Amino acid sequence: MDHIPLPFDCSFPPVQVPYLDNTPFDTGSWYTYPQRHGWQVEQPKEKIHLWRNGEKRPVSETAAFVQSWLYFALLRDVTGDTFSVDYVSREGGGDDGKRVISIAGLEELLGAWTARLAGNADITETKEKLSKLYKLLIEHRSIGLRIHICGIDLGNDTIMLAIAVLSERLMAAVIDVYAYLGLETPVEQTWRVRHEGVDDLGQPILKLMRARGWCPYDVRRLDIDINELSILYYYSNLKAPRSSKDHSKCSGERCLAMLTNPATYRLSHRREGCSCPLLFADQEEVAQILEQGSIPLISMMPGPDHEALKISVKDLAQGHRFVAISHVWAEGSGNVNDNALQTCLLKDISEQVRKLPWDGSSSDYAFWIDTLCVPVRPPNLQVLALNKMRVPYERADHVLVLDSHLRSLDSSKSSPTELFAQVSCSSWMRRLWTLQEGRLARKVWFQFADKAMDVQSIFAVFDRSRVPSKVENWMRLSLYIQLWMQIWYRGDPVKNTSRVSAMIGYTSLALRSRSVSVPSDEALCLFNLMDMDITRVTTVPPAERMMVFWRSFERVPRGFVFSKASSKLSQEGLHWAPSSFLGFQSEKEWSGPQGLNSPGPDDPHAVPTGLGLQVALPGFIFHQGLIERMKEYDFTWNFPLTFQDGDGVWYSMQLEKPWRQGSDLPATLDQLAVVLAHELQGTGQSSVPSRRGGENFSSQRSTVGVLVSVTRTESEMMYVTAHNHVAVYRHAEGVQRYYSLADHCAKEVNIPQTILSNESYVASKQRYKATVERLLEDKGRLESLVAMARYMGKEEGYEHLLGDMMGSTVVVARFGECGTAQKVGGSQQWCVD
Repeated sequence: MDHIPLPFDCSFPPVQVPYLDNTPFDTGSWYTYPQRHGWQVEQPKEKIHLWRNGEKRPVSETAAFVQSWLYFALLRDVTGDTFSVDYVSREGGGDDGKRVISIAGLEELLGAWTARLAGNADITETKEKLSKLYKLLIEHRSIGLRIHICGIDLGNDTIMLAIAVLSERLMAAVIDVYAYLGLETPVEQTWRVRHEGVDDLGQPILKLMRARGWCPYDVRRLDIDINELSILYYYSNLKAPRSSKDHSKCSGERCLAMLTNPATYRLSHRREGCSCPLLFADQEEVAQILEQGSIPLISMMPGPDHEALKISVKDLAQGHRFVAISHVWAEGSGNVNDNALQTCLLKDISEQVRKLPWDGSSSDYAFWIDTLCVPVRPPNLQVLALNKMRVPYERADHVLVLDSHLRSLDSSKSSPTELFAQVSCSSWMRRLWTLQEGRLARKVWFQFADKAMDVQSIFAVFDRSRVPSKVENWMRLSLYIQLWMQIWYRGDPVKNTSRVSAMIGYTSLALRSRSVSVPSDEALCLFNLMDMDITRVTTVPPAERMMVFWRSFERVPRGFVFSKASSKLSQEGLHWAPSSFLGFQSEKEWSGPQGLNSPGPDDPHAVPTGLGLQVALPGFIFHQGLIERMKEYDFTWNFPLTFQDGDGVWYSMQLEKPWRQGSDLPATLDQLAVVLAHELQGTGQSSVPSRRGGENFSSQRSTVGVLVSVTRTESEMMYVTAHNHVAVYRHAEGVQRYYSLADHCAKEVNIPQTILSNESYVASKQRYKATVERLLEDKGRLESLVAMARYMGKEEGYEHLLGDMMGSTVVVARFGECGTAQKVGGSQQWCVD
């Protein structure tokens, strides 16, 4: 992976990828490579098997085949006939003296490939070639991920990692050419796919970072925020930030080394060994300015002996120009007891403020810092200052970021890529309050050891002349976009109701990897970030602030019905609302499924009310006898519930985690229903399997839902109490036929419920044996069941097929009409709480 640039003065050894030469490489098509070399690639349900001449091969042989196919054959298919294996391998490069993969020349190869492709005057032909390459990369990714997720042993984590990194780079290059030619660009796919119970491909890099001294919390932040493996690898080669701190007790959820405790909080000096005194802001002057509705500013003036300093408090209303200081309290520049700071700190701040570019002239170089300008007491003055927390950052000429990690780095020795990465790793990027301070600013300056830098302006000097862009420019752009989303993006105020969904979405992405020392401060920051009336929360008890926040919205995305936020509000009518924007949860988990969590201005929304979230969504209303029938047969939710709608279409529902804390299904319920995120289109009633065995078993449709109990119905509104998240599947054609056969058997034999409920499962199975045996005399039906068993990975023998069908018939017969549900469309009105 030596095509990826490294940070300045990187002292870590590179990750070496062994070249496995057991399988010969040829110049044929990527698609037919396995067949040409005697390999079979089979993909049954959610699995993949790699066989050679019908047999499973040793790890070394399988790994060599995978590398030759997914690495070298791919590179050749994309770049063309000029490629050779010798171009990307190096003799004796490994620690053991063996051959390793080296693609330091990849950018040169891509440049030559692009010149041929983009230089073609026939745009239609070029577009067709690009489309084929994109489809190839999509198929390649699908195969690679399935090999990884299914746990096929390649003997070395770097084999698949290198394949993914190469594919990632080729995908970016193809998309670059699309953009250069003015064509509609397809979606760039990520290899970092989280699959339950399986480490994603980025885990070896994250493990390396932990071994190199990174705080587990920082590793977790990058794990969530970074989708590109190349960029994650770049981060792993940076020196661990805050390495002087003790992170031995830190976790992925919290960095204890940077945690502030008011009882033990200590103010810091600019340098070790300094014993300078505290300087206090005149609280009477600060109070007077706040009470007049203005903002106090700080200016450092010479003291009586011309060596000491004193604080001069000024009034923003008098026209003073100033800099707003954005800092990290955990680094000792706050004060929980007084509006005072160490003299050396204030002197340093004043000096850095003077060095910033000032249009025209300025004599006092005033600045605003919360430690001095937000009164610690009395509470009424503190509230006055908090109500105006947006103003200093919006009105300041500059916002200057002071972060100890950044101030230890010399910016002149760092590339723009490294500067972006270092800012992303700073303590300043971890904290909640600093987000609003950067986002509200006209211009943000980051103080490094040698100077302050307007990091955003670096993007303006990017070299965009080369297509595809160089790998460093591609990485730089990705890092810049990440920072832009977390620092500089400013959406329309929430007062513009058409932008509510976008503001909630962008804010949640920016906040999920940040933290705050006082949990109730989160609502204050949210009101500021969204330009809402902060006076609504500064005067209410801290525990009620998030309730006030969510009740401020006239409408929210419908996705919140399906939110899997780790904690939700306990107030009636707001059980759907996340209690925090903070925490490492994906957008899909926190605000619901794609398509519902970020609707456009004219798309349907949900309406918060005192009784719950009102929303129009599809769903199913189960038979009123279902609950009693489940109790009768001791049905447990450890198994999926299979049911049928009025059109004879079969579905299954799998119970998942509780909808909120304490929302598990109670012992007694009246009627169940399920609210769906998306409608599952049926194909009509499935007949008994016909005389053909080619049914489709893999095209089942699925969606997420919420299992609810119906409390009452008024007019067209159904009021429901939510209990559990569920996954609902509309079965594929082959499975539809299977359950229809079971239903046919059950109805033909027609055993009364009074008999079924009083005999064992085994005894009931025997009642259906003769009927099932007769139906399976039909060769087409038997072939259909064999095909389904093969797809499901079950035994294919006749006795197993017979037993499975008899068992399914018993289940269908036991539920009978109670196993049916009324399907309701997307116009159904629900009030969910």
